[in-house]
Amino acid sequence: MAQLEPLLLAQQGKGTTAGLLSEGPEQRQPQQVRLGDYVLSVTFERGTLPALADGVFVPGANAAAGPPPPSGGLAIALASDELIIAGTGVVVTFASREPGKIAGIVSAEEGRFVDGKWQNILWLGGDQTHQGRHVRLESNRFSMQRVKLYKY
Repeated sequence: MAQLEPLLLAQQGKGTTAGLLSEGPEQRQPQQVRLGDYVLSVTFERGTLPALADGVFVPGANAAAGPPPPSGGLAIALASDELIIAGTGVVVTFASREPGKIAGIVSAEEGRFVDGKWQNILWLGGDQTHQGRHVRLESNRFSMQRVKLYKY
């Protein structure tokens, strides 16, 4: 979160940020978030408990491990067609708010902010973005992706 603090302060009060948090473990429908010209549909992944991480179930271990890790994050619009998605355990798809238009992903990259500037770690290809259809932040670790969108 410290990496995002300067960006969040700069965007404060502009209506360009949205929190992404499941209303509860029973929520199955995607959360709909309007941000600029797009509607983000967010689903929340449930992290795997340590007792199931290696595929082996250990009786009684789940109760001791506690609840599954949380999922959620933030969406921050940098421009009308560019976003930062930060968090853990979320999958985000995009739709245009313009009737008859479809939204797609031009580019997606994993990265971080260093001294307030974006630093690319990894360009994401079609395998990671489901051929340009979604952004996925895997469970059990915090990550950030910078996403550029287009409409056709």
